[in-house]
This record gives sequence, C-alpha cells and structure tokens, in this order.
Amino acid sequence: MSSDGSEQTEVTPSPSSEPAVAPSEPTPAAQSPSEGVWKEDYEDVIEPSEEEKAASEPPKEKPKKKHWVGIITVIVIIVLLLLWTLLSPKVMPTQGSTYVNSKTYASLGNYTGSRDIWSGNVTWGFSVSNSTATAGKPIEFQVLVTKVSERPGNFFFTGLAIKITNCSLWMSDGTFIAKLSSTRDLGFGKMAIINATLPAGNYTDLYVSMKFTEYEVMRIGYIPLENVLVQKISLEALAVA
Repeated sequence: MSSDGSEQTEVTPSPSSEPAVAPSEPTPAAQSPSEGVWKEDYEDVIEPSEEEKAASEPPKEKPKKKHWVGIITVIVIIVLLLLWTLLSPKVMPTQGSTYVNSKTYASLGNYTGSRDIWSGNVTWGFSVSNSTATAGKPIEFQVLVTKVSERPGNFFFTGLAIKITNCSLWMSDGTFIAKLSSTRDLGFGKMAIINATLPAGNYTDLYVSMKFTEYEVMRIGYIPLENVLVQKISLEALAVA
C-alpha cells in the first residue's frame, strides 16, 4: 500500500510464449568487410604461398642436352683420317724399262712381272747386279724392284707402294745360299741387299726369290693390298775364283 492510501498491486511479468533465440556464432570462414577490403588493396604486395606459386607457374622445359659426344666423335674421326693419310707410304713412280735394261743393275735382261687386279694394272721390273766374286770373301747382290707401268683402277687410287719383306739367294738345285741383309729406298725403286760368301766354282744358274707387300695409296689413307712372291729371278753365270 502506498502513502496516499491507494493499493498497488505487484505485477510479475509472465514468461513470453516465444522461445529465446540463441546468439549465432560467427563461422570460421566468415570474413569481415574490412579484411576483404584490406586484401584487395594490398593484393599486389602480398607474396603468394609456395603452393600458389607452383600452381600458377607454367611447367619448366627441360634444358636441351648439348651434343658434345657427337662433336667429339666427328673431331676424332677427322684426326684419324688425317693421320691415316699423312702416314701413307710414298707411291713408287713409274720408270719404264730404264732400270730393267740398266748396265748398272741388270745382269739378266728385261725381266718383268705384271699384276692385273681390281685396283688396277701394274708391271714390275726386277734386275740383279753383282760384281766379280772372290772365293771366301763376301759379295753383295743388289736386287732392284722398279715400276715399269701402272694404270690405277679409278680416280680414288693414286698408286702403289711396296715394302720388301724377303729376298733370298739360291743355287739351281734349290740349295739356299743367303738371305736378305737390308733394304734401300732409291726413290725410283726399292732395293734388296744380299750379302753372301761363295766357295770357288762356276755358278751357272743362280737365282733369287723375292717377296714384297703392295700398298694401295688412296686420296684419303691407304690399305695393304696383297703379298707378291716372285719365286725365281735367274742371274747370269757367275765364276768365283
């Protein structure tokens, strides 16, 4: 009751019939407007993450391998070809029958041998020189090989060279007397030297056998062609006093 005598009734508020709504929690993915504006303003300054970089960059091309192996191989081949050519033997020049009929070398007269094969045609000349022999003393036999004529098989072949590998002196009955002592290159031909010592007597049918290797010299390099065996080159009669 109040002071003015009126009765006041205490009013108790009744509960509302509507349910109370719980305040909603902000979601983690939610972004405030100020944060979005800030990212837009500074997007060019912010460095992207490693994943973003990897996703945005185009795939890198693999560097092309340098063909060093091929270049080195070509250089080695060129060097080998140069060495092969520089080391080629000297082509023997053609001399005709000059030395076959020479009074200095020939003691048998116009003996020749012809070779006609795929590399061309060549005629070799052989001559043997000997002086008066004295029994029991060394005597030197000179066997000269010259090129009488040659016709190479084609333009790529420049000519033949030879290397004397064997030369022996025999008696008519096949008795061996002496073998090759040394060789000489005279420019116009190759010479084999045989040093022998003969007992006294008349040697009416001495002969020499010769073996040499032919080399085909080409514009680039050379090749061993074949072994040539001349079985019997007869000498003139020789009297040993």
